[in-house]
Amino acid sequence: MSKEEISLFDDQKFETDHKKFELKAIGNDGHLIKSKERVQHHGEVFTPKWMVKKMLSEPAIQEKLHDLHATFFEPSAGEGAFLKEVLHQKLGYVDKISNKTTWKINALWALMSIYGIELLEDNLIKAKRAMLDVFVNHYQAFMQKELSSNTDLYKSAKYVINANIVQGNTLSYKNDEGNLIEFSNWIPVENQVKRSIFTYKSLFNNGDMGDTNANIGQLSLFDSSESANEKLDSLKIITKIYKEQTNE
Repeated sequence: MSKEEISLFDDQKFETDHKKFELKAIGNDGHLIKSKERVQHHGEVFTPKWMVKKMLSEPAIQEKLHDLHATFFEPSAGEGAFLKEVLHQKLGYVDKISNKTTWKINALWALMSIYGIELLEDNLIKAKRAMLDVFVNHYQAFMQKELSSNTDLYKSAKYVINANIVQGNTLSYKNDEGNLIEFSNWIPVENQVKRSIFTYKSLFNNGDMGDTNANIGQLSLFDSSESANEKLDSLKIITKIYKEQTNE
């Protein structure tokens, strides 16, 4: 063995990367409007972060934030100021009650409880990105390791966000493609989940007989009971919800 080969192993110092992950603020919430034109055309005015926190500080709201399955809905999501703060506080609770074994499942339940509709596509993209960033940030701070985009957890979180935060007009109940806005109800069955899909319009007692998914008198955003008009998926492992089949 040559001197160079001996030196290659004997003289090299192997060091472990001890990078520390910490919770950080996600996104910039400084602006209230983007342009006068958007205010005039769409009535777009963003809610400042201090107001979002004040709204969520109410005792009744705080109680719901400490319930993994209590749903939150933002009918005009904007860039996600309200959505990401709700997720941040819910995941803060998840951090307190979880260990490294239970964190993933608890965090996904928290994520599945948050819904939003946004009219403008550019805002929608930013809201979804902010939600994913909050989720990844909490994971990395809790686990003290990076969350790869190739993992089941990352793919499942992204899948849930795309299903729960959608484009549409809350007044017309439709999206830009002219279809009724659809939402997913994530029904817990131990560590698995059953997904039911129904229209946003069905949540209102509007007497519209043309809406085959309408549930007369439904009071809550998402009812735990299954409706005959809901489209039900098969049972799936929650950390692999993005996959077509449970056994994949």
